[in-house]
Amino acid sequence: MSVEATEVMDPKAFYDDLVGSLSKWREGQDEAAKSFGASRPLGQAELLEWLKFQCWYERQAANFIGSWLADTPEPEAFFGLCTQISDEGRHCKIVQSHIESLGSSMEGWVPEPEYVEWVQEFYASGDDTLERVSAHNITGEIGVMNAFEGLMPRIPEATRHVIEKIMPDEAFHIALGRTIVHRYATTADRQARVRRRVRQAFELEQKGRIAFDRRVQALAAAE
Repeated sequence: MSVEATEVMDPKAFYDDLVGSLSKWREGQDEAAKSFGASRPLGQAELLEWLKFQCWYERQAANFIGSWLADTPEPEAFFGLCTQISDEGRHCKIVQSHIESLGSSMEGWVPEPEYVEWVQEFYASGDDTLERVSAHNITGEIGVMNAFEGLMPRIPEATRHVIEKIMPDEAFHIALGRTIVHRYATTADRQARVRRRVRQAFELEQKGRIAFDRRVQALAAAE
């Protein structure tokens, strides 16, 4: 359901509508955009590629969330984001340790341009807390949970244990996004800005997943 800028929804109903829209948008994508690895079991090279992307993502999340703090006047957002930065740093360490346990490292790994546009550039932007948190803690973190859930049956047990350590924190990050929307998405303009940022974040996420598929196919062809 689209909402014109002149309409104001109850913030809780607005949040529910956003999440429902994300679900519908994701269902309309092809398999490569829906989930890393296009629903196939991940081989060792593909698994390592996803883990390296995830490790990089977690580090970038700590960086761009940290960049928001000087301009986050809302106390509950500030305190929640401080916790989230710590979470992202811990996730990066967990994933990096797992990569090393598999005999690899982050040395020499370079992100795709689509990853940079999506994670480093877009998530770091936004005019205020509401825009920033809506893009990342709603679209981004729901996307992360979606990816984790889709990957669970297709990855080794040891990697599943790594994801299980991270997922509770992601649920907290999503809840923080929900709280911010409930409290601050209270006008037609704010709701329109949130919806626009959520949609933009989703589109960049899908481009990033397609870039991942392109990358692993190139790796496979080079073997």
